[in-house]
Amino acid sequence: MRITVLTPLWDAFRTARESLSDAVRVAPGWLLFYSTLVLGQAVLPGAQVVLLRRLIDGLDRGHAWVPLIGLTVVVGLMYPLAQVATGCGQRMMLRLRLHYRAELAQVAARLSPSRLSRPDVTTDLEAAQSATWPMADVPGRPVQVLGAGVTSVVLCAAIWSINPWSGGLVLAALVPTVVAFTAIARMESAKWPKVAEKDRVAGYATEQLIQQRPATELAALGSGVKVARLVAERRAGATRIQDGMIGMAMTAELAAAVATVLLFGGALVALVLGGATGGAAAAAVAGTISGLNAIRLCGYAFGTIVTTAPQARIYRRFVRSAPEREPQLVVPRVESVALDNVTFRYPGAPEPALLDVCIEARRGELVALVGVNGAGKSTAVNLLVGSLAPDTGRVLIDRRDAVELSESERLGHFGLLVQEFGRFEFTLRDAIALGSPGPVSDDEIRAALAGTFAADVPLGTQLGQQWGGTGISGGQWQRLALARIRLRNAGVWILDEPTSAIDAEAEREIFAELRRTRDTRITIVVSHRAWTLREMDRIYVIDAGSVVQQGTYPELMAQPDGRFARLFATPPE
Repeated sequence: MRITVLTPLWDAFRTARESLSDAVRVAPGWLLFYSTLVLGQAVLPGAQVVLLRRLIDGLDRGHAWVPLIGLTVVVGLMYPLAQVATGCGQRMMLRLRLHYRAELAQVAARLSPSRLSRPDVTTDLEAAQSATWPMADVPGRPVQVLGAGVTSVVLCAAIWSINPWSGGLVLAALVPTVVAFTAIARMESAKWPKVAEKDRVAGYATEQLIQQRPATELAALGSGVKVARLVAERRAGATRIQDGMIGMAMTAELAAAVATVLLFGGALVALVLGGATGGAAAAAVAGTISGLNAIRLCGYAFGTIVTTAPQARIYRRFVRSAPEREPQLVVPRVESVALDNVTFRYPGAPEPALLDVCIEARRGELVALVGVNGAGKSTAVNLLVGSLAPDTGRVLIDRRDAVELSESERLGHFGLLVQEFGRFEFTLRDAIALGSPGPVSDDEIRAALAGTFAADVPLGTQLGQQWGGTGISGGQWQRLALARIRLRNAGVWILDEPTSAIDAEAEREIFAELRRTRDTRITIVVSHRAWTLREMDRIYVIDAGSVVQQGTYPELMAQPDGRFARLFATPPE
């Protein structure tokens, strides 16, 4: 029980220490300036007590000028110091937020396909993104806690000289708020992950409503309201959890406020009952009122650290768990790839997605994978590139077991065009340059675009109407995706329905180019179009996770009872 109670306090301490360390690295000047101003403010309420007492006591003796001038300076400094300190804190916060967001983007860019396929990773990524906002606010809070502590100690010392009991009660007024926010943190630590999960689903659904391509499809179907309803349901679920959290926090803070008022009231009663002079009592009351906000701010600042700690823990765990990804080097020459008696079953699935599958492709060959949806074609591709690992059997690259390669090394052998290809709405230059992990020249980009609609389009052209750029068709987006693969120039091309959005004439041009340059690579095509298969060197027919036939188009069509012939019973285009 003792460990459970102390855990939020330890988490808060660790979060404050790590956040201050970040601020020292990212914005040391603003941290120093902010700290100086806050600590300067911290001594003012205590100084006010001393000066006001001397002023009142000195009025009768004619010695009031010095304390009067000092009191004027102290009171005059309170507001401008607070304003300048707030501005410094905000500028420090901006720099930290930029640092956290840039750091998270770099970490996300290092994630491998196998990690990105895990739901828990994408959930943590979303939670880490949400954490960047409150985390940037944390480094100023320990300074505020320290400042409020200095205020309390100085004020306590000033009032102690008038009445020790009053001074002790003023210092004790810190405790209720700290206790309240510790309880709040324990509650929020358990509930924030649930909020993040619902927000992630709602965020994804919202993207479908605001991104041009899915939003247009939904509008044409008249189904946008259904997605909007899904957004509302998930947001409402997150709101209910947060509403409950706020209610509990309000109750805890109200109890802390009542306890703080009672302690301050006790301090004032002790002054009166202790027989303090009028001047001393007035000075103590005025100083206490001035210091009350600072002391209350201490609880708020500490509470902010405590409540941010769970989010910061998710962020830092995610950032630290991402391994340093080695630079990906594209391998332009690969002699062979193969699945050697591979079996793979998805977790919880009753049957294997692939069972004892053997597929081989050699340099200079055009090889096709054919089968109905769900037959296992995509699983075979994911096993080849390493997004999935076989339960039994081996994946071979140049007759070497692929498990001997790191994931980055393995991916460098492949140029992969998935069916849901990316429509990267950047400039034309940037969109094509994504095909290579390293720097590329404009000449290389132009070479990759040769023969496409964009061959003579300025490379600085913005793509995508939502950014005020050029609107292009689905087929044109697919041509750009193919251009990225051409620019990459990896030894193995895996093309999943590479012409699904392209007209017949352009499709013939693409396959003619693939045949013309076949000797420079291994080409594996996943296709449902019969005529594209006629020039393939070998076709693997996958059905229910097994390779049931293999051969050339004429060989397979010569088997009228075979699975391939039944799939393509209609004469080819």
